[in-house]
Amino acid sequence: MKTSPSQEDLRAALRAAGKAHHDYESRFLGGVRDAQWPGWYAAYVLGRLGDFTSPTELSHWLEATPDEGDWSEAAASHVLRQLVER
Repeated sequence: MKTSPSQEDLRAALRAAGKAHHDYESRFLGGVRDAQWPGWYAAYVLGRLGDFTSPTELSHWLEATPDEGDWSEAAASHVLRQLVER
């Protein structure tokens, strides 16, 4: 595992993952919500930022992030907190 990403880099990667995943749901799933979205986001973010944690951990942390306000910001904060606490 490498060092943790910055809040800004993680937030940007999560926003990009959200846009890419929305396109995936629209184009390939016919607009159906993808129940496996946390794994998809984790793979995207880790591919962009490197292996700062495991895909399983990141998937769980993303799924546990409340969906309110700026989700990307909240998720980045939540993930970085989890990295420090483990």
